[in-house]
Amino acid sequence: MDLDFLQKGLFLDGPCCNILKLSSEAYNLRATHGTRLLTDEEIVAIYGPERQWAITTSFYKDPLSTWNGAASEQMRSLLDYFDTPSALVFAQAVDLVDKESESPPQEYEVWRDLQAGLMHIFSRDHFSNDISLYFKGMRADPQKYVLCTDSSVMDWLSALRKSGKKLFLLTGSNIDFANLTATQALGKDWQEYFDFVVTYAKKPGFFTIQRPFLQVDVRELKELANTELPQDAGILKPGELYSQGNWHQLHKALARLLNKEPAQARALYFGDNIIQDVYTPVRHRDFDAVAIAEELLMEEKNYPYFAELDSQLWGSYFAIGCQPTLWSNFISSFAQICVPSMQEVAQTAPAQRIVCTNPYGFSPRLPKELEMTHPTSCWEGGTGSGI
Repeated sequence: MDLDFLQKGLFLDGPCCNILKLSSEAYNLRATHGTRLLTDEEIVAIYGPERQWAITTSFYKDPLSTWNGAASEQMRSLLDYFDTPSALVFAQAVDLVDKESESPPQEYEVWRDLQAGLMHIFSRDHFSNDISLYFKGMRADPQKYVLCTDSSVMDWLSALRKSGKKLFLLTGSNIDFANLTATQALGKDWQEYFDFVVTYAKKPGFFTIQRPFLQVDVRELKELANTELPQDAGILKPGELYSQGNWHQLHKALARLLNKEPAQARALYFGDNIIQDVYTPVRHRDFDAVAIAEELLMEEKNYPYFAELDSQLWGSYFAIGCQPTLWSNFISSFAQICVPSMQEVAQTAPAQRIVCTNPYGFSPRLPKELEMTHPTSCWEGGTGSGI
């Protein structure tokens, strides 16, 4: 596998079969057609002198406007490490189509085929039936793909609960896959670290739509059909597992545990998917958010996954030259802080405040690629960079 081609945060342009890296204002910093790097002249010829594509510009203005509908059928944003290999598969498929065509196709079908393949691979219905080779491989050898969580993080979660904080785990994974990965990461008693666990949450819609919660069969590890719960905060019970649902109802249930009104119960959300875990809960709900960007660890001497994250082709996740990337912009605008891992936060006591040394929220330090740039920040979070 060509690891140099992989990077989190790229965009697939389905109609043109290009892969794009965007600036903080959504113009194309770099692009490839298939695996071939496009020249500046070629980028301008395709996207105009502004080097912008209308769909990714819409994403920049409001990511959720492109989440469904026509835009989602033409563009894919590769937001986390589950998605990043899609770029290489897409690019190599484009190379093959171009090689076998006498002239460039007027319309490519590559993205539609890839999208169908991804839906097949990740369909929750295929976790236990061996149809998905992805799930089959994960079930056979989870320790190959999922790292064990450092004990300091688990101690910190326990300390948070002892201090009176209420914790919830929210994941887009179905209960069976969530149980597999959480057991490997946190141990067989992983549920005990949280007051509520919500699986198959369908983020980002969890934060914007009043979707009902469904009950989960914890022995069979499956969502129970026709078990929609009423929109009542008291229905959700601490210690239970649920599926789907909505933030409005979960927020009320958490507030009840805290003996507070929902308006007085503030939530802090941790996540590595900048749109689903940071932008949406902050922009569309009254959250604070901590962004997790493992790319911050690349400055550490002994970071074991440097080769997987270092891309000479695409450059830094945070900036190219003097131009911050789209993700630096979203992080500095919507995250209270950005840390490389949960271990960074777990070094502090529950009552201890973390304050950044830079105005953009990157902790423990500003990435070196951003030292000579100024990320665009239109802060929409809480009171400032710190938690």
